[in-house]
Amino acid sequence: MIEAVNGHVNIPDMSIYSLLQKNAEVNRSKPVIIFYDKYITYAKLLKYVDSMAYQLEHLLNVRKGDTIGIWMDYSPQYVISIISSMKIGARILIIDGNIDEKIVNAYTDKCGINVMIICKKFAEKANNERIKYIISDPNDFLTLGKAIVNNIWNRSPVKYGKNVLKFYEFIYSDNSSKISETSDSHSIMFHIDGKLLTFRVKDIIAPTFLINYWLPKFDGKPIFYSQINHSTPLGLIYSITLPISFSGTIAINKFNNMSRNSPDFIIGNPIFYSTIVEKKININSAKYCIMPFFDPKIEDVFNKYTKIPLIMGRSDQYTLTTHMNPFDDIRKGSLGLPLNYVECTVGKENQLVVRTPYLPVIYESGEKKEYEWYDTHFMVKIIDNYYYAF
Repeated sequence: MIEAVNGHVNIPDMSIYSLLQKNAEVNRSKPVIIFYDKYITYAKLLKYVDSMAYQLEHLLNVRKGDTIGIWMDYSPQYVISIISSMKIGARILIIDGNIDEKIVNAYTDKCGINVMIICKKFAEKANNERIKYIISDPNDFLTLGKAIVNNIWNRSPVKYGKNVLKFYEFIYSDNSSKISETSDSHSIMFHIDGKLLTFRVKDIIAPTFLINYWLPKFDGKPIFYSQINHSTPLGLIYSITLPISFSGTIAINKFNNMSRNSPDFIIGNPIFYSTIVEKKININSAKYCIMPFFDPKIEDVFNKYTKIPLIMGRSDQYTLTTHMNPFDDIRKGSLGLPLNYVECTVGKENQLVVRTPYLPVIYESGEKKEYEWYDTHFMVKIIDNYYYAF
């Protein structure tokens, strides 16, 4: 007998900063980031974010609605930059490290960017005198031994000056700016496949809590290791907001060393899992693996390689889906729902009311069936951890 779940999917109206702040209040001494072997606690990260938000406002005069460019590797500095910018109500343009410099320059002019936060390896590209550049050095958060080795291998001196500033000078003040009110004008922009995609804050927060709801729960605070490109919408969720929503820990390490941090959840694309199998990478510490892309061939190969459950979703870098299936079968009536720009509320009897201009996909007995669905309301019921058409 299948019974409805007693609770419902609670999607709070909050900012990314508030998500961190609320978790930091109860997990101050817990690690939120493991950067190679360096631990950063929730309390420390919140302090860094508060300090940088204050400095952006008072030192660089960034105001609500201004656009900040972020051109960085996946690192603690990247996490700090994202959340501090959102705290003061700035718009963010996240730039992938592989994008051509000419495209970056075009976006800085188009979006009126006056402040860019970039990592040290892009410092030679900090050549626009109109822009204030904040340069992050990976050594700021590495252990002493790793910092020395990193300096030997990466000798790229930076010429600091009036418009080229040091990242660490922004995170060590004891000041804190006020929280900007949550607004749809606070947006995050991504450059993907030649297009500029704009997401509202709720487009990141809502899928975060829906995916959180789907994922298995267990005792303790989970550690997340993600290889999803952090410069994409899906990558932002799995790299930052989802781990924090669990009061968990973000593990950042090299691919071959991921097991050093004993992650509970490992997240990657089909190529990532194919590489794990081919190179026989040790992932025995993981409780679950997540592949938010549909690839039955990789699923079959991976399941023969290990008994660790593979949670396979129905999404790409543009659409974020709620259907995270930890089982081998796809039950009749289960709904794979694209969540970009989705408005949803929970009604009586555990019904999720969704309004979306996107095309839904229904999976029936493992077969994909598409239905036109524009500007309508659709109701589904959460039964036995699955959405069912109501």
